[in-house]
Amino acid sequence: MLVLTRRVGESIRIDDHIRITVQGKVGGHITVALTAPAGVNVSDDTDTALLPCRRIWRRRCYEATLLLGDSLRIGRDVVVWIGGGGQAGQPAKASGAQVRMGIDAPLEVAVHREEIYHRIRNAQSARRRECV
Repeated sequence: MLVLTRRVGESIRIDDHIRITVQGKVGGHITVALTAPAGVNVSDDTDTALLPCRRIWRRRCYEATLLLGDSLRIGRDVVVWIGGGGQAGQPAKASGAQVRMGIDAPLEVAVHREEIYHRIRNAQSARRRECV
């Protein structure tokens, strides 16, 4: 499990297609926005499918308010724990303006902070321009 800390307004990218953004934090309630391709199922920890709040060009946008320790399942293989918990010995935390998020995904699934994702993408496109 990868554990990342995000502030309100900051995002995590899962592969190239999924973005999770922390929208708000009030006490133990964390609001997240998630964009995913139309074919990806998103559900909460009770396996209740989330309904998209809007659709943008082949993507679905979801918004959920979760308590510390709750999780979201994205597709079959990815689970995002709000507060970073989820396994024994990892307490749920959201200190100050930060929220800890634990991402449980297969090794072949790339998970990055949004700013690192953009740095990688810019380096790849610069390499492609050099080769041409």
